[in-house]
Amino acid sequence: MKEYNQLNIKELFNLAFQNQKKKNFKIAISQYKKIIDVNPNLALVYYNLGLIYEQLGENEVAQKNYKKSVKVDPSFFHSYNNLGILFQKQGEKEKAIENFKKVIETNSQYINAYNNLGLVYSSLGQYKEAINNFIKTLELDKNNSVAKKSLIYLITYYSTNNNHPLIIANNNLKQIQKKFIFKDLLKINSLSYILKESYKIMKNYDDNFESFEFLETQSYRRNTLDLNCVRHHEVFNNLNIIPKFCFNCFKIQIEPENVIELIKLFFIFDRIELSKNNQRKCMVELRNDVSGLYKGIIYCSNVEEAKNILEDIKPILNLNLKYKVSIKRGCSEFYKSFSNFNIVDKKNINFMDYPEKWQKIEQNAKIRKNYNTIKINNTVSGMSISDFLVINQWLNYAKKIGDQSFKKIGFETFNSQYISEKMLNQVEFRRKEFKY
Repeated sequence: MKEYNQLNIKELFNLAFQNQKKKNFKIAISQYKKIIDVNPNLALVYYNLGLIYEQLGENEVAQKNYKKSVKVDPSFFHSYNNLGILFQKQGEKEKAIENFKKVIETNSQYINAYNNLGLVYSSLGQYKEAINNFIKTLELDKNNSVAKKSLIYLITYYSTNNNHPLIIANNNLKQIQKKFIFKDLLKINSLSYILKESYKIMKNYDDNFESFEFLETQSYRRNTLDLNCVRHHEVFNNLNIIPKFCFNCFKIQIEPENVIELIKLFFIFDRIELSKNNQRKCMVELRNDVSGLYKGIIYCSNVEEAKNILEDIKPILNLNLKYKVSIKRGCSEFYKSFSNFNIVDKKNINFMDYPEKWQKIEQNAKIRKNYNTIKINNTVSGMSISDFLVINQWLNYAKKIGDQSFKKIGFETFNSQYISEKMLNQVEFRRKEFKY
């Protein structure tokens, strides 16, 4: 041990840190431990060890080192923050909140702590607390994209009269369409007015809002049921089996003729009342291997329910929309591996039931649970900021594929870099698909 007492700890720390950056973790760990042998009271050393063990997936050892770090130096807020993140990932949300609050007690200007608190509260359905923390982030950094996106997402399904400018803008957007009764709402002049007035509201909120990086292209009307699609796709992609849940997932797929019809469908989905408030969405197709351009989807728990809902809404669709419609089963991605899954008629001899042998495979699948998922409420009716930004994505998509119908609406879209990038290798294919 004596040979290390004479070492320059600073030089040894620099060596360890360089090895850490190069991912030479075994060497870095050894060097950090040598420093601890000489001086066990350096919080940064324990913190860096925590980072390494976290990258190695050894979360318990990482936690021990973060705790040692703050024991040595109670003001070392970075370790509290990382402890909070680890507890959040493990579903120990109260412990996560406790540690994020310790960060703020130590450094009230540390933005990430407020964002992280907002995300934990969102996952618990404590929306008021979540909003307060996202707003605190924006007070410290008005352009913070994480807080802005999180807040925009949250207020699509939670109503609040908080006086933050972003929330005021969202509430003002929702008031515009209330001026129209339903039969007038879907007229071109009405749609044009709504989009132009929405644009003015957004410009008044932030003159540079057009530069905000927004990646969403689907507009949802949700209920409280978590379909857990991320988990199901992970099962399919990792094990090449269709999860049992998906065998009871049917959908009404409506394909509007052009982008104007898609916008109309968005407002129809917003206004219609379904007995189970079935989840529904409008979207443009951006998946390379999936055909179709504009789509509206209503999710159902069985084919009979899908048929009944379709029968109920057909009068509204036929009166207001140019479209084609079909009933499909599950996700399109499943059809390539299991072509029979596409069959919706149970009387068909090739109708696919869930293979019982898959049950054990699925039960034993090591699919990591996502504890960061936000607890969803019913979507608040009316066009939100998120919806407005999504519609702008659709109009950019229309321009790319040669759908000239967007000109009828007379709304000058603002550029979407995201759509430009996603369409790079699809433009010609999509243009050929567009037949109208």
